[in-house]
Amino acid sequence: RQAATKWLDREDIEKFVDQYDTWLLDCDGVIWLGEEAVQGVPETLAELRRRGKRIFFVSNNASKHRSTYLSKFQKLGIEASVDDVVTSALGAAQYVVKKYGKGAKVFACGTAGLIHELSDAGATVVQPQYVMDTTTSSSGPTLLPLGELDMDIKAVVAGADWTLTHRKLSYATLCLTCIPGCEFIATNRDRLVPAADGRKYPGAGATIGALENVINKPANVTIGKPGPMLLQILFDSSGLDKSRAIMVGDRLDTDIEFGRKGGVDTLLVLTGVSSRELADSAVGDQVADYGVKSLGDIGTALSLLKK
Repeated sequence: RQAATKWLDREDIEKFVDQYDTWLLDCDGVIWLGEEAVQGVPETLAELRRRGKRIFFVSNNASKHRSTYLSKFQKLGIEASVDDVVTSALGAAQYVVKKYGKGAKVFACGTAGLIHELSDAGATVVQPQYVMDTTTSSSGPTLLPLGELDMDIKAVVAGADWTLTHRKLSYATLCLTCIPGCEFIATNRDRLVPAADGRKYPGAGATIGALENVINKPANVTIGKPGPMLLQILFDSSGLDKSRAIMVGDRLDTDIEFGRKGGVDTLLVLTGVSSRELADSAVGDQVADYGVKSLGDIGTALSLLKK
């Protein structure tokens, strides 16, 4: 691997693009900023598709089902299907079904989007009424007498949960401490999530941290970035060639580290979080293989070459 980032010039672009058949793209800060596409990115993606490239949109967000992304892509003029979207919720669902089989029972501390992905993959999501009921104040020590703990639950899957209650945490805790071998699966560890009001709110890290603290042990596995598991799940299920794939992101500590740990080349864009100065001083798995000001610049360079 390169010890320092190679910053691409316009004359490098054609050869660079030819090296990679599979493009793994972070979304926020790479494809869009807020509700607007990064300039030139829709055109770049269209040109990559015209050249036969396979494109995946990779997100740590486990709160949404993949189908909810499609309306935003459509609004921004970007071609995409559900199968092009890879999230930590999808990764968690595929992990569960591959390890325990279709029909395996899980308990989820997460949103409807996570439950939807788990169900779509073939898992059985246990949702006891007495746990999910928001009208009762029963919790903690008074929880179990209201219903039986399902001892067939294979795993607790935890992510961002906008309706997290003490009842859910109690049931998850009982699963992890009373059911032999029950696995604790974290979708991702994003501590904070940005909202439209400009503020940041507790993300998956809040749910996972609470459970790790009370059971006094870490989650058995974390699916999302920056760990390599989501990438491995994607390549195992698709049969694509890692040596012909590149991860494009705007964050050294998630996207670039994710790609490096997962064994694929990486491209940093400067339209989001990380700066060139930060990139040039990075070490270890946070050193991007390549850098460019914007993903849109690649499309611009390719279009100029055609003229």
